[in-house]
Amino acid sequence: MAASKDGGVKERLEDFVRPDEIADDLVLLLRGGVHEDDVVRLQRQARDLDRRFSWRGGSCYGVSVFAATPETESLILATRMDARRRYYRIAYRDIAGRLLVVPTFRRPHWTVMFDGPDSPDYRRFVDAYGQLRDNPFWTRKPGRKPR
Repeated sequence: MAASKDGGVKERLEDFVRPDEIADDLVLLLRGGVHEDDVVRLQRQARDLDRRFSWRGGSCYGVSVFAATPETESLILATRMDARRRYYRIAYRDIAGRLLVVPTFRRPHWTVMFDGPDSPDYRRFVDAYGQLRDNPFWTRKPGRKPR
């Protein structure tokens, strides 16, 4: 295990990788909303991952997404993202070969990996976002602000 900057021990993200196949019509669902610059937001989230995990013995910059196919997308939006008012839908084929996307933790979670804290990969991912979509399954929870 690698050491974190605060002296703690990082877990290896590769210990949480699943042997899933990448479907031809795979899409990635990323929570969206009213945020500051999207690149800055992704970099902050990627640093959070790097504080907890290493990747192949080095740094581990990445962000969480949910993976779906046209057949499972509605179910994931309704059961995993219902607290999210808006989301981005990224076609895997639009980033394949340019970004590493790894099936991690429990299905349908995946991680989009970046080369470092200031890599041009963040902009490549944001450029693939497409239109911000409303989640038709969003339900406002009592006492929670809309996200």
